[in-house]
Amino acid sequence: MAELLIYSHVAFGASCLFSGIIPMVSKKGGKLHRQTGKVFFWSMFGIFASALLMILFIWFNFFLLIISVFSFHQCFTGYRVLYRKKAGEQTWVDWFGAIITLMAGLSFIFTGVSRLIDQGTLNPLTILLFVFGALTVWAASDDIRMFMKKEIGDKLWWFYHHMTAFCGAYIAAVTAFAVTISGRYFSHLEYSWLAWILPGMIGGPLISFWKRKYMKKNAGRKKNNPVVNPS
Repeated sequence: MAELLIYSHVAFGASCLFSGIIPMVSKKGGKLHRQTGKVFFWSMFGIFASALLMILFIWFNFFLLIISVFSFHQCFTGYRVLYRKKAGEQTWVDWFGAIITLMAGLSFIFTGVSRLIDQGTLNPLTILLFVFGALTVWAASDDIRMFMKKEIGDKLWWFYHHMTAFCGAYIAAVTAFAVTISGRYFSHLEYSWLAWILPGMIGGPLISFWKRKYMKKNAGRKKNNPVVNPS
């Protein structure tokens, strides 16, 4: 069972890394974009599910748990937003995902505080718990705030949310891959810790640039639906 889960996790990870690139560069709303986007989503779900099973039945790994929760929530909310483009269209599925993710993020922060009190010093895992705990709480809270709005001014908000969330999920997946590889083959190097921050440092500004580009492109358009619903 252990080998099956590990190989499945690796296979889903590889599928995620390759399939995630195509929707970024293909025509938005086109058939290729939608089909590869679905492959990416289900690959991320496979990563999340296999990670939880490994944590439950093989070994507990905080890094695996944290990165899996954060990355899948990004992918989940980025996919679900395509079905709730207007205020009030969220369902119990969206609420459930946001609340569970919020609780997970708070538990990461609480665990980080407990470790800091017990050990009296910051170590990489404690920092990881604080950073990704805060990011997870922020992401889930952002969903909840959006659910509670009665009106949303920008009609294309869902498109920007979809884009940034899916790209965020991809960056998290790349980070997990980079950390795993660096820990296995380059842990002796002085700057191996860069694997933790480089994907975010590079990808974050690119997402912001990409979002601003589309916002500028869509500004003033009368037709506010450049991306079609997934079929």
